Amino acid sequence: MSDKKDEKISQQSNNEQLIANVPDFCFPKPAERPQQFSQAVSTIAPEKLNEYRSASAFMQAIAEEAMMWKQQLPENFKPAILAIINGGTQITVTGLAQVSFHGIRIEGTLNGAPCSLLVHQSTVQILCFGQEIVEQEERRPIGFIWPENEVEV
Repeated sequence: MSDKKDEKISQQSNNEQLIANVPDFCFPKPAERPQQFSQAVSTIAPEKLNEYRSASAFMQAIAEEAMMWKQQLPENFKPAILAIINGGTQITVTGLAQVSFHGIRIEGTLNGAPCSLLVHQSTVQILCFGQEIVEQEERRPIGFIWPENEVEV
């Protein structure tokens, strides 16, 4: 029993020696932060702090992805987008637009008929696929709209 006790004391002293050799470092306490930092954060609008969550960021990411993907498609294919809404409803997309911080307007066709649907961005899945180009069809680009931006793919 004394061997285990001696071993534990020896290990504690080794740990103390290791800690003593570590240079002094500590994180500043919140009260020690520069005043400008806390003022800068408090003056940023909540929408700007959460911009990465917005429908605008979502629209931009989809548009960029579709443009990059378009370059990889064979010559006789074009990018097409299918919006799948909760419950399985599928809309062939002709346009996507931001209508509020989290809201998206999906324009397209549903069972061959034109439609426009407003959704929360978390309730839609976007599927990009290659659609073969048929010579008789007229060009119908997909539009993406978010603040101060409008892109056609």
